Amino acid sequence: MDPLNWIIVLSVAGIVLICLEMFLPGIIAGVVGVICLVIAVGLTYYHYGAAKGNMAAIGLMIATATGLALWITLVPKTIVGKFLITRSDMADSKSADSLESLMGKNGRAVTPLRPAGTAIIENRRVDVVAESGLIDSQSPVNVVRVEGNRVVVRKI
Repeated sequence: MDPLNWIIVLSVAGIVLICLEMFLPGIIAGVVGVICLVIAVGLTYYHYGAAKGNMAAIGLMIATATGLALWITLVPKTIVGKFLITRSDMADSKSADSLESLMGKNGRAVTPLRPAGTAIIENRRVDVVAESGLIDSQSPVNVVRVEGNRVVVRKI
């Protein structure tokens, strides 16, 4: 097979594999795609000299920058892009703010707190940490501090 055909096949395979990386889990497809592109440029240097190798490398960089710019501007407007991009507002999620409402409330340890475990507080299952010592399962607890997403309890 002619070296030019190998260069074309490797370039197309590299681009396809990098595009598939958006839909496949892991980074293997993207890494193999980049390796294919590097080999294609290396073959260009080897078979056609430094001038054409430099043109292939520069062309690859320009094509990559152009493709990335098009991806960023056009894909979010497509049906597939709207499916891939999350538009939900984080304000709707259960965050540390909702844990603040548990301050001073009483509950019951579901698991032994050694020192971390689970408790039911206000009919919510919450991951908690004992303020000091160990707390047995089914012991009544009181929320004494909320530090971000960490709920600290004390045995009543």
